[in-house]
Amino acid sequence: MTDHILTGATGFVGSHLLADLLSDDPTGAVYALARGDSRHPAAERVHTALRVAAHDLSAGGHPTVVESELTEPLCGVTPGSLPRGDGPLVFWHLAASLQWRRGQREQVFRTNVDGTRHALELAASVGADLFVYMSTAYTCGSVHGDIVEELHRPPAFSNVYEESKCAAEHLVAGFEGPRTLILRPSVIVGSSHTYSPSGSYTGLYGYLSELRKFREMLGDSEESVRYPADRSTRISFIPVDHVVEDSRAIVADELAAPRQSIHHVSGRSESAVGEITDYMLKLLGLQDRLFIIDEEFDDPSTFERFFAKRIDFFSDYLRREKRFVRSRGPERSVSLHELMKFIDAEDRALSAEARPARRAAADPGHLSPVQGAAV
Repeated sequence: MTDHILTGATGFVGSHLLADLLSDDPTGAVYALARGDSRHPAAERVHTALRVAAHDLSAGGHPTVVESELTEPLCGVTPGSLPRGDGPLVFWHLAASLQWRRGQREQVFRTNVDGTRHALELAASVGADLFVYMSTAYTCGSVHGDIVEELHRPPAFSNVYEESKCAAEHLVAGFEGPRTLILRPSVIVGSSHTYSPSGSYTGLYGYLSELRKFREMLGDSEESVRYPADRSTRISFIPVDHVVEDSRAIVADELAAPRQSIHHVSGRSESAVGEITDYMLKLLGLQDRLFIIDEEFDDPSTFERFFAKRIDFFSDYLRREKRFVRSRGPERSVSLHELMKFIDAEDRALSAEARPARRAAADPGHLSPVQGAAV
């Protein structure tokens, strides 16, 4: 049996991967490295993430949770606390900072680059047979068109997150220790079974969230807002369960017969920016307020400058098509019709979460804990 060690088990992909590993019968040892705090111990955070990923803890399959800190040498873990069996040992490194603004560069690099170095050193210390680094397909930076499965050295990056993940890839590829494998998912959405966000708040959901926040900011204003994007640019999406399934298949193949060290875990670029955005704007009642303009314009209004700053992270993805060449695994794609289901499910989930807050706000005799403390 194969033993597994994971960082990032409380994150979106990590929690789904952990749930899938725990469903194996029989399963080897499964260690989840996680950071706790004074309010939420590491084990509690991992179990909460598993519930969000729809893993039934009552059915068994509990991981061994080990307190860790990514920014410390060996991730703050004593190697002896991770005993292994007689089979292969795979170290999955998924923990990362998703921050992207230039002012956060030092913190992002400390987590995504130094943290990866510490994870590599821990993997070597415990004798891992394979170190799997979950990167992103967007380490290609400003390069667009057909993107191949090789280390990138782009002339520029769209944001600090991409830059840090690319730097970490080079660190992984050059490490002298266990054999390494780099996996690059494209834009990940929720489960293909339920269409639920399943714990994600970035990518497609981050874009939708920014549109929703801007609707609130516009309020009763009658001003219309333009923003530059290429309506014909197509984006690669892949459901989280397909990322897990394909990643595990690649790892199993590489353990059996090593072939290559970098793999895209992506879907075919199918849905266009214009179609996706039109659907979101209609859902939010913004179809007469926000308009995509195919070219840059020289006379932005105050609202337009503010909105451009809000969606700066997404600007390159909305304007330059990237098609990720994939050498292994089934061809994946998410049609526009399916993408609409993911968007609708996120909107329903958000509405359900908002109902208790709206009821509480409507009840003058009710105070939330925060309101009570303020009083």
